Amino acid sequence: MTRRVWSIRSLVGLVIIAMSGASGATDSGPTCTTQSKLVESTIAAVARDLKAKEYCQFRRYQALYDVDGDGESDFIVLFSVEGVGGGGNDHYDFMSVFFSGRKWQPVTVKTGGRGDWDPISVEVQNHKIILQTLVYRPTDPLCCPSGKGTLIYEVHGNKLELVAEGEEKAETSAPSQRNKTPGR
Repeated sequence: MTRRVWSIRSLVGLVIIAMSGASGATDSGPTCTTQSKLVESTIAAVARDLKAKEYCQFRRYQALYDVDGDGESDFIVLFSVEGVGGGGNDHYDFMSVFFSGRKWQPVTVKTGGRGDWDPISVEVQNHKIILQTLVYRPTDPLCCPSGKGTLIYEVHGNKLELVAEGEEKAETSAPSQRNKTPGR
């Protein structure tokens, strides 16, 4: 009996095929969902538990780095669900990390939401997951975060833990020196 082992290359390949619309599974055209049942069922379970919908066009993927230190690349997906509780436009953001060394079993954490943090990119450095975010400042309307920030996660046992968070300071505008005549 042979056992099929999914490599990160296989998982990434499925994502690329699905996103390019080359799977040929349907005539409905390209889609932002993947062919990975594991990725799709993980996201669907979060949405179902929150009575919400996931809009896959807001997903972000990272599959080039080893997060857990086992020498193999892991797979990270950021996603959002909207209509929490069955309606409205409130949203929550999540990150699921599929660890190669743990048979691709995901660990999912909430990373933000409306009025809080909105992750917009993901990278890995020194086995730390770094999320660049938009941040809602106190005077921002709930549609439009104007700040920028960072969330940093590390693997601790079977968990992902937030180890640092920070917001870029708002720029203060100094008087412009451009239009001043020299010597005045």
